Amino acid sequence: MRTHVIATVNATVWTLYDHPSPMLLVSRISLFLCLLIFPISAEPELILTEANIADRIHIQNPDLKAARWKIQEALGQYQQSGRPARPSLDVQWSHDSRLREGEVKIGVTRSFPVTDRLQWEKAISKAQLEAAEMEIRRVEQQLVTDARLILIQVIALKNRRQWMTLEEKEAREFAAQLQKNQQRAEGSALEATQAKIDASSLLIEQKQLDAREVALLAELRNLLGMPIGASIHASNELPALMPAAGGSLTQRADYQQTLKQIDTAKNRVQRELSNRYDNLDAGIFLSGMRQQDLPSGYNNDVMLGFQLSIPLPFGDDNSGNIATAKAQVERFHEEAKSILTKAKHESQGASAEMLEWKKLDAQITDELLPLAEEQLKLAMQAYTQGQGDLSSIFRARTQKRQLLLSRVDARSSYHLARIRLQAAHGQP
Repeated sequence: MRTHVIATVNATVWTLYDHPSPMLLVSRISLFLCLLIFPISAEPELILTEANIADRIHIQNPDLKAARWKIQEALGQYQQSGRPARPSLDVQWSHDSRLREGEVKIGVTRSFPVTDRLQWEKAISKAQLEAAEMEIRRVEQQLVTDARLILIQVIALKNRRQWMTLEEKEAREFAAQLQKNQQRAEGSALEATQAKIDASSLLIEQKQLDAREVALLAELRNLLGMPIGASIHASNELPALMPAAGGSLTQRADYQQTLKQIDTAKNRVQRELSNRYDNLDAGIFLSGMRQQDLPSGYNNDVMLGFQLSIPLPFGDDNSGNIATAKAQVERFHEEAKSILTKAKHESQGASAEMLEWKKLDAQITDELLPLAEEQLKLAMQAYTQGQGDLSSIFRARTQKRQLLLSRVDARSSYHLARIRLQAAHGQP
């Protein structure tokens, strides 16, 4: 994009000299100044780190956007819950066409709960709303963890390819030197060909790493909610072997969600207990009646009354729904215990794994790599002095390369274990 901006500015400056009209000069100068002051903007390429992954997922992940509507659903249920039933309008009319007698009755009735059922329904919907919020938090934590694990794998691939590129360059230079020796009749064609094969094999491994990186980046774009062709850049070096961030197992979103489900189930028990008694129906009515009263004629009577319907506590005691609600409470309690137990195992396993990978990294860096480099140096000297063969050089190169790649694997595995440890402690 910078090259494009410079080319545009240069084209504008060239045009200034080609068109000497004063008005045109003024307009072109204005355009030139605008290009200098307001450079052409382009969407910057994303440089991805563990720190900014959470923000990107929070804003752009499509699955998370869809899941957030669960909160709106629960909020609507919370707003609707706990409302009493609507009153009903009752109208009755009868008429005797032969005697001109009739009656009109208009009344309003309404059901009133005799228990605190509406209060418990409100409490249930509130706990469900909080559980929905915890579910969204759980989904987001899982997405962030998955994205960070992929990021570490991408950086490890880049780091591996970086070492492979250096090794491939050295192998090509060594193969070129052997070919020159062959041309001067100082070396064999077999040795030169073997060196070329060794360099080519390193190039093939780099291509395999490229293919794996493409697949991981595609998965990462999906998690971040990015377009298919969007560019993602990550560091070529794995971060230092830092300790995991602190946290508590009880802060896990899935554990908090289960606690809210326990509250919901407890409130449901109370609601089912209150549902053992049906609602009370009460109302008022106004009645007008016309009757024939012989021999006086017709009388018109108007009455105002009150009606009450009281349910009797016989028959259904709602015991089945009560038992179901109580069983849900116990089930969620066991699920909460299971989550904590699983989290403890994950935490202990990840901590122990981090310790072992750190030990291996230190052993490779401090002990094995210096020995491998010294061995390669001695093999090269022996071959140059005619005291060694080419296979010893290839063997020394392979050993050094394997140690370098093993160190990359150890460091990436350490970070993968660290991310799993942070996830076990509910870290965002």
